[in-house]
Amino acid sequence: MKVYQMSDEQRIDYLLSKKLISKEQAGFLLKRDPLTSQLSDSLSENQIGLFGLPYGFATDFLIDGKEYLVPMAIEEPSVVAAASNGAKRIKKSGGFVTEPSKRIVTGQIVLENLSSDDILKITESKSHLQNIANESRPSLVERGGGVEEIEFIDNDKFFEIDLKVNTVDAMGANIVNSILEKTAHEILEIVSGDVLCSILSNSGQDQVIVVKAKVDFENLATKTMSGQEVAKRIVKLTEFAKVSTKRAVTHNKGIMNGIDAVLIATGNDFRAQEAAAHSYYEKYRPFSDWKIIDNQLVGELKMPIEVGSVGGAISALPMAKISLAIMQIDNSKQLQSIIGAVGLANNLSALRALVTTGIQAGHMSLQSKSLAVSAGAVGDEIKLVAKKMNQTKKYSLEYAQEILSELRNK
Repeated sequence: MKVYQMSDEQRIDYLLSKKLISKEQAGFLLKRDPLTSQLSDSLSENQIGLFGLPYGFATDFLIDGKEYLVPMAIEEPSVVAAASNGAKRIKKSGGFVTEPSKRIVTGQIVLENLSSDDILKITESKSHLQNIANESRPSLVERGGGVEEIEFIDNDKFFEIDLKVNTVDAMGANIVNSILEKTAHEILEIVSGDVLCSILSNSGQDQVIVVKAKVDFENLATKTMSGQEVAKRIVKLTEFAKVSTKRAVTHNKGIMNGIDAVLIATGNDFRAQEAAAHSYYEKYRPFSDWKIIDNQLVGELKMPIEVGSVGGAISALPMAKISLAIMQIDNSKQLQSIIGAVGLANNLSALRALVTTGIQAGHMSLQSKSLAVSAGAVGDEIKLVAKKMNQTKKYSLEYAQEILSELRNK
């Protein structure tokens, strides 16, 4: 039986059989109670309840020679299906190869009203400031992290001090901000100017990953189109995205569909990721590129991916810990590679659908259950209404209600 044909309980048993989760974690998943009231109240403000998202996993990911099941939290079934579909086609041709990066987070201390003498004093204190910064987080230095570089930028009106902090496996927001505040206090002892603010940047310029994949033509073919023709059309659509910002935005949104779903499933900050990704290129362009090389479709994704594998919500949320267990995550670089691969897999599936059958064919067949629920179907009615819509290829709330009415009248 294929994974998508299993019941929820069977999928959980499947994870148990692969020893990706413990019996305790399996029991937690079966309870469908992701947070205690005490934990949820500590993570939000003015809390009155929980807003749930479906939680599943994508299959067939072969990344740097290792196979993965990838948890995803998202309300759109086609995103999970597309990730699995793209990953399977790439797996048949050798899988994904990644070049992850260190977790270097830039923190900014912004000063104003400095004299030329103040600026000279600051630049001459570079080593001292780096020592002060690292002394503020000795545990980070012990783990192999800390401030690796300090840059000075004179913007005429403002003077900027950028601290490049290796946060190791942590997302690093709290780490970097605490380092900045300690360093800023020391700076005020040196100069007569004012500190306007001290805050990390979500630019992601030093957290860029490269993900590569090759797909044999035979793994792209449809019933009516050769794999070579599909590949040529994918390349053309990618080229169009390079000259059309309107298309590039949607091209990248398809990539972020998968990336955000994994970020949410692992307790990471998808808002920071979106900001970093869409601001990375000076001129807006697609995050991925597809070319034909040696009779293969070759894809490359290059973009910042800001993730941590420890700390904050990642360590507090039970579902995030289950996600890391399913993927057997050892460090943030590994998680960065997986998330990048998901982005490229979703991109391949979306582009292949667009240049062949169109995006709606697969999307709506997977959305049919959601339409059935919206029409009022319950229990076994959901599958029966969805099946009828998929058979007739007619998808609307009115039609779902019509099918349900006929079903109940029988």
